[in-house]
Amino acid sequence: MDRRIIVILFCLLGHCVCAQEFKVHSFRLLQNDITAWVNPVRDLNDEACALLKVVGDKDFVFSTPLGIVERRDEVGEIWLYLPRGTMKLTIKHPRWGVLRDYKFPSVLESRLTYELVLESPVDPEKESPYPRVRPRGVRGLANESPLVDLVDVPGIRKSGRGTEYFLLATWGIQEHEQLPGLMLGFMKRHGFFVHGQTNLKAYSTMGECDENGLLIGENLVPYYKPEVDYGVWTLTAGGVHRLVGLWHLYEGVGYGERKVVWETLDGVRLLNKDYSVKGWTVEMGCLVQVRRMAFTAGILTIKGDYWLPSVGVGISF
Repeated sequence: MDRRIIVILFCLLGHCVCAQEFKVHSFRLLQNDITAWVNPVRDLNDEACALLKVVGDKDFVFSTPLGIVERRDEVGEIWLYLPRGTMKLTIKHPRWGVLRDYKFPSVLESRLTYELVLESPVDPEKESPYPRVRPRGVRGLANESPLVDLVDVPGIRKSGRGTEYFLLATWGIQEHEQLPGLMLGFMKRHGFFVHGQTNLKAYSTMGECDENGLLIGENLVPYYKPEVDYGVWTLTAGGVHRLVGLWHLYEGVGYGERKVVWETLDGVRLLNKDYSVKGWTVEMGCLVQVRRMAFTAGILTIKGDYWLPSVGVGISF
């Protein structure tokens, strides 16, 4: 009798082990999938949900501590609309058992789409003699990230993000000057940018004066109009570096010029050489990505004599 009990216990133990053989193969953010953004499903708080696309057997059942707003059985996958902030997922199957409290590598965010690939256990009786192909999600999009972009269960990325591009309209702010500009570039972990700014004013001059209005080469101070004209342009290029999360640092060098023009009562324009500057230019600042939006804040100097803070807003794609 004791031997029979031991045999039964071993059989039950073997059945439990087999029931736990399914596992999470990979989890990743689908950067190019805008399903959750274009057609959002909202929770009870009227907040847009995150969309989790599960690739696996249709008999899987799911639950989370925050609940599941909606489930849709699509071709080849299961769509789960989950509340923002969801961190854990319990996965159940009528034949393979339960995987309880699987923790996502990152907290799910509103309007973003993720993919979870579940690997089913192999049935020894039906196993094909041909090499087994590991399951992977097939979206059917030409620009979908390759398999090497998957995230393992511990949350370690096999490779970095794909190349991202950004285009921003910038605005330089000085006491008497506002400089519109354009910044564009690309990056992975590191990247490159080009930034140009100008107030679109070019002044021709017929001489020079100093900060006191004294004409250069002459001992004469003419009468000047109270208005002062400014012509500024800068062009810089450099690197962009991802620091942590959404934050990036950029720095660049280039060339720039600032003209300060005084005009006499006779209509003669003179370049004020003490207030004007041109030469090497240095720029640095930070860039923040929020979903598909990009924001910058930085400062630029021409030879350390002229300083120009600037901000920018645009898109990343």
